[in-house]
Amino acid sequence: MLRRAEEMTPRHRPVRIAQFRPGHCWWTALAARALATLAAAAWFQPGATAQQRSIGTIVYTHAPDGSDPWPVTDIYSITGKSLVKALTNDGHSHNPTWSPDGRRILFIHDSTLQTAPAYREEKQFESHHPVELHVMDADGGNRHLLRRLEPVIYSAAWSPDGRTLAVTSLPETRVDRPTKADEPMRAGLFLLPATGQDEPRLLFRNAFTPSWSPDGRRLAFSVEKPRGQWSVHTGKVDGSGDIQLTDPRRNEGSPAWSPDGKRIAFDEFAAEGRQQILVMDEDGTHVRQLTRNPNWSCGHPSWSPDGKQIVFSCRSTAGSCGMGVSSTGQILPPCVRRLFIASLRDAASEPTRINDHDSASPAFAPAP
Repeated sequence: MLRRAEEMTPRHRPVRIAQFRPGHCWWTALAARALATLAAAAWFQPGATAQQRSIGTIVYTHAPDGSDPWPVTDIYSITGKSLVKALTNDGHSHNPTWSPDGRRILFIHDSTLQTAPAYREEKQFESHHPVELHVMDADGGNRHLLRRLEPVIYSAAWSPDGRTLAVTSLPETRVDRPTKADEPMRAGLFLLPATGQDEPRLLFRNAFTPSWSPDGRRLAFSVEKPRGQWSVHTGKVDGSGDIQLTDPRRNEGSPAWSPDGKRIAFDEFAAEGRQQILVMDEDGTHVRQLTRNPNWSCGHPSWSPDGKQIVFSCRSTAGSCGMGVSSTGQILPPCVRRLFIASLRDAASEPTRINDHDSASPAFAPAP
């Protein structure tokens, strides 16, 4: 979703604003980084459980530890609990999602704009516009450009039959249209052939983070309406049947449909500005909260192929973090972001951390 502070990085903002770092006291940043790391290590300690040993393959976005989580990002995979592999190494790749057969990975790649932006842009940020959809094999090979969509691509997801992509983007033809202060951005959820050819077909306006139902007939997505308030919706792939499932005042989104089609996982902007992971029936009833630890802010859920586990990424709330300078003029330390898995078989179990380096936007591989 795009409404949360921890997710509203420059990569996902509708208007990209270059940020800079003035000279600063290096030991202040180092101490803050150390405190955040120690605090994160104190919660959700990993253990060699049967749950961890049964983990399949997960792909995710990774920024090098000790550096800002933007603009340098790549796609990594983790199999089991220890086999980690870098699938890209260009520093411009993020938001991976799987093909339904698990053989390929669709992801967003940053590049320069072919049409110069209307604002002044620093040289170092010119190649960091999310405007390309790329595809590669599951091992990182056979990579190629699928489609460019300027000026920004927010998210994309492969249909269950592998023929269609659901893509949220901001078309160039809508960028310069005037927008009232209380109106959301003019992005839309489009359908695009998986070949990357033909023109995208608009389904729903101001809809983000699409997730297909297992039968391919419906999509779950996040809607911003009014501005700054988000809710989970579902709709048919012909653009009809838009149903609001959650209250926008609760700021909920990033839906993920379960493999059996009966449930939807999502995240909610809970108390004190922290995200939590929840699950509900596909009609919006029987809501259950999976995460409650106030020391982590969690989002972007993804189901395991058997529907028994959900992986998600969490940011430590031990202190302010991010890129640039805080409102008090202090240099913000990098965020501590990790992957966690929650079991749906045991309601009393705590989520388990599965890795120890920077991780965001995870996606479980489909069953082979």
